[in-house]
Amino acid sequence: MLQRLSLKFLVACLTFLVSISVTAAVLVNSRPAVPNEPLTADPTPIANANDNTLEMVFVIDTTGSMGGLIEGAKQRVWGIVNEVMQSPAHPNVRVGLVAYRDVGDEYVTKVLPLTSDLDKVYTTLMDYHADGGGDTPEDVRRALAEGVAQAGWAKDATQLQHTAQILFLVGDAPPHEDYKQEPATTETAAMAAKRGMIVNTIQCGQAEDTRAVWQTIAREGHGQYFAIAQDGGVQAITTPYDDELSTLSQKLGHTTVAYGGGAGPAGEAYRNEIAAATVITESRVAAAAPKAAQADRALNKALNKEAYANDLLQGIENGSVKLDAVKDEDLPDDLRKLSPEARKKEIDRRLAERKQLREQIVAVAKKRDDYIAAERRKQTGHQDGFDTAVATALKEQLSRKGIK
Repeated sequence: MLQRLSLKFLVACLTFLVSISVTAAVLVNSRPAVPNEPLTADPTPIANANDNTLEMVFVIDTTGSMGGLIEGAKQRVWGIVNEVMQSPAHPNVRVGLVAYRDVGDEYVTKVLPLTSDLDKVYTTLMDYHADGGGDTPEDVRRALAEGVAQAGWAKDATQLQHTAQILFLVGDAPPHEDYKQEPATTETAAMAAKRGMIVNTIQCGQAEDTRAVWQTIAREGHGQYFAIAQDGGVQAITTPYDDELSTLSQKLGHTTVAYGGGAGPAGEAYRNEIAAATVITESRVAAAAPKAAQADRALNKALNKEAYANDLLQGIENGSVKLDAVKDEDLPDDLRKLSPEARKKEIDRRLAERKQLREQIVAVAKKRDDYIAAERRKQTGHQDGFDTAVATALKEQLSRKGIK
């Protein structure tokens, strides 16, 4: 849990973040299979007027043989989300994770329930590392069962009218069929399908015993089966625009305004904690995330109407918050001291700054997309990877659920 931080320490964190240099190569995959709308010159956060929602859970084997896939997922998860958000339906996206290994390992499963806080998803994914295993089978039974039963899927009938619920089981080893305390994977997949979910399987490597089970799970779950390279199949393309996008993303993150918590020391500590969490996330991503992920995250922050949690400016932009309705005691100290007129002027200035940063991000991202497209045309003979499999499934299955 984050410790409550003083304003002095927060300033130090911000100074550190600004000082982070951005160097290294970029890894991205081959062509996206979900059609993108052209990036526009107006980077207004994408509105989801139809309340279309994609709920997507990845159930991922994190044993020792899965290092390549895990790193590939870290490379491309933001890109996958961006492709969906830029599709014509502009759906909201909620993502959940289930990491699994086997009995006797450090853990059997770790579940992150579905959330629209994509930074939380990504920082959780960053903590995954390949370890454990031993014998070939893994506890796929428990992992899939928890992915279906414990991931926090929407259940309200009204919500479900506009929601696609799609699960991806990703691994290279078959289930322990002797673990009778857990339901069979085929039973779980069939139950998920009855509830309106779609269960896809992505096999890493060529193990025949895994192939047979993965194909059956996908069939029972009304989904698709994919076979990819053991290392995840993500292709490496370095672009000249990645560093700039990462820097712009950090600047955009600095425009957030934490609010709420009420008056007094407790309220100030609450706002400091929210602000510090943003700073720490930005610094961690800048320091450790692959450059492809940093660049894709920058575009997501420019387009996503739920890019930042507990952000006053985002609430005002989305129309969910009215500045004159926010209590003085819920504002940070610098805004609370201003008169209502001066406060509105300052907020308008910050909103204009944010809009300008978004415009820069969208423009640079378009150049990056063009560069990657040109490089992809030069590549021949490679096997489709993790993100291509996910994008291919999403294209068909979102359409099947009425989200074009």
